[in-house]
Amino acid sequence: MVREINIIPDFTPGFVGVGGEIPKFQYNKSITQEIKEGNLTPQKCLDILECMLLIRNFEQMIVELKEKKGKYGSLKYLYIGASHLSIGQEAIPTGAISNLRIQDCITSSHRGHGDSLAKGYFAIKQMDEKSLFELIESDKKVRNYLGLSPQNKSKNELIQQALQIHLFRAIAELFGKEEGYCHGRGGSMHIADFSKGHLGANAIVGGSLGMAVGAGIASRFFSDGTVVFSFTGDGAFNNGIAHESMNMANMAQFTNGLMRKKRGVPVIFGIVNNQYGMSGQERGEVTGIDFLSERAFGYNKQGMHAEIVNGMDVLAVIDAAKRAIDGARNGEGPYLLEFWCTRYKGHSLSDRLDRKEDETYRTVEELKAWEKLDPIENYSKKLVEANLVTKEKIEELKKRMRERNEAIAIKAAEATSPNPKDMYQGLFTNSVSKEVPDKFKQSILFHKPDFLNRDPNIEITYREAVIEALFEEMRRDTRVVLWGEDIADYGGAFHATEGLLKIFGRDRIFNTAISEAGIIGSGIGAALKGLRPVVEIMYIDFVLQAMDQLANQAAKWKYMSGGQPTIPLTIRTTIGGGKGYAGQHSQSLEAVIAHFPGLKIVMPSNAYEAKGLLKMAIRDNNPVVVIEHQNLYRHPRGKSLVPKDDYLIPFGKAAIRRKIEKDSSKNKITIISWSYMVSVALKAAERLSQEGVEAEVIDLRTLYPFDIQTLVNSVKKTGKALIVHQAVQFMGFGAEVAAQLQEKAFDYLDGPILRVAAPNTPPPAAPTLERAFLPNEDKIIKTVESML
Repeated sequence: MVREINIIPDFTPGFVGVGGEIPKFQYNKSITQEIKEGNLTPQKCLDILECMLLIRNFEQMIVELKEKKGKYGSLKYLYIGASHLSIGQEAIPTGAISNLRIQDCITSSHRGHGDSLAKGYFAIKQMDEKSLFELIESDKKVRNYLGLSPQNKSKNELIQQALQIHLFRAIAELFGKEEGYCHGRGGSMHIADFSKGHLGANAIVGGSLGMAVGAGIASRFFSDGTVVFSFTGDGAFNNGIAHESMNMANMAQFTNGLMRKKRGVPVIFGIVNNQYGMSGQERGEVTGIDFLSERAFGYNKQGMHAEIVNGMDVLAVIDAAKRAIDGARNGEGPYLLEFWCTRYKGHSLSDRLDRKEDETYRTVEELKAWEKLDPIENYSKKLVEANLVTKEKIEELKKRMRERNEAIAIKAAEATSPNPKDMYQGLFTNSVSKEVPDKFKQSILFHKPDFLNRDPNIEITYREAVIEALFEEMRRDTRVVLWGEDIADYGGAFHATEGLLKIFGRDRIFNTAISEAGIIGSGIGAALKGLRPVVEIMYIDFVLQAMDQLANQAAKWKYMSGGQPTIPLTIRTTIGGGKGYAGQHSQSLEAVIAHFPGLKIVMPSNAYEAKGLLKMAIRDNNPVVVIEHQNLYRHPRGKSLVPKDDYLIPFGKAAIRRKIEKDSSKNKITIISWSYMVSVALKAAERLSQEGVEAEVIDLRTLYPFDIQTLVNSVKKTGKALIVHQAVQFMGFGAEVAAQLQEKAFDYLDGPILRVAAPNTPPPAAPTLERAFLPNEDKIIKTVESML
């Protein structure tokens, strides 16, 4: 897809050398050596133990609450949340995150308590007194509740107060409290703290991998020197999103000169290989390799600098993570680290292995062998051997950490439960991009497009309007970056991005592989990190390849994170029909997408709408799905006058395309439609008028937010409503429109609300069948006549 690289036929016989050696368990240093070489300080060594104990105590609390029927110390509390624990894995988040800066980001998994605690712990340890003071002061409610005050305190005292708040907010989230990091909306498997670079834990296996890549792409774009560390379990790396994400992170165009900036994506893929997905064993059962990192040479010639690390040894983790983080920060990413470890508990606490009789997928013998490598106990011995601390001091620290966790747990259990009246809090933000910061206003244009000189009094096509909208928003704000399949040199399957590569260059618009999940997932991560990505899924049928990223991630991430982030992500896709492409290229799946709260959905019906709604989508600080219609791109029905001046069409306001007067004596009806079917409805309305029937035609414009009031007002005039849509009738979006309309306009209706839609079959290919499948003017007229 790039003219710069020719693929000339070459069938010379030979062999391809794939792969190389991956270092395995190479670390062999003592604490004394690390201190002598300047890699660690005595205080940092003690901090590492404290962080691991912080994690262990947090998760031991969950064990006791579950197994002792709500009793933990003096606390009695019925904890009903998830119990996916990482006891035995504490060295991995502690060692890796101890190398990160506050501004660096992490993504995490459902087994991510340790990742969250460690990110907060080391961020607090890096703060200066001013930052610590501001952190404690920033949440007056929590500060006062815990009886804390930063006034006249030493730095160490400020650190201890900040750590109390950190632990409290983590436990409060676990307990579903308003004071939790995510205000109780996320719970155990979705803890996030964006203020310290924690982009969130993910209950979908592998769900955050695309986000990690997108956040890395944003870091690369901004040249801000930050890295992204993705902590993901071994099971995830057998999932499709893992392949798509690693392939995307390793795209050659990032480093080979196709883009002006020649730097790799600064992301580290951390495989937390505790040997089991849930019960499926990675080695010997569900894969054909011994180490998951063996796959690294399938993604680039360097094998992603892969390394297999002893995840039970925190010093080995620190050493490997530091090299990977430094390399990624220097533009040499991405990196792959496989941490070998185990979990001492089962997949969850219902999965027990206390006795021989409990053996199902692993043995007591295996567990006992791993328990001898306990990362906390072995590291404690090394600290004593290095004369950094005595056994007695370690026991005192353990006692103190336990007591603090017990005290904070009591406070968390007594904290505020969320008010059901606030159910919708955090679902959307009301903000939009009004002013572009000065540093993002300087868009470089390599070519001046001809449409800048067009006559605004001449209609343009729907396709041209889309291109203008993208151009104007890219020119306005350099954070608007486009990626997707075939959108750069080729200009998109329907040429709706044609010419933008020539204007802005490949740093602002670039191709990806056919990786729908990776495209949307990376878009989410980039948006979380500050870009305003516009990603394209060629056909809406292909969105089904990425439904997890769209419905479980993009739609839910803000809400599950307690409203913390903004996600200014625009997802462009298309629907077709009438071209004989059959059931996998002709569907209208807007109702599927509309079922997931957290997404805004736009379906323009003409060129004016396409430009104004797309520009609004790009400026909105929420995920917006813009569904364009292929049959409108070049068709006269999609043409309209489109201003050259900047304009936006607000969401949630339907448009009356054909208006009738209230006192009309003729038979009247309201026809409700969207996208291409609006033009069909308008044609039918003209024919109905000749038969003495006046139809008011309403274009929904946006399915969410949904403007019911305009529909109600129309039905008050007409007494009848017909809904027309291209999707199949059964469970189509028309069913929701009809339900809401009868709830709110029942007294004004003279008869049932009917629908003209496709039959409940996949779209057929044969012309005769497809013509019968799609709604048309005749079907609308016939249905209206039956209603009258």
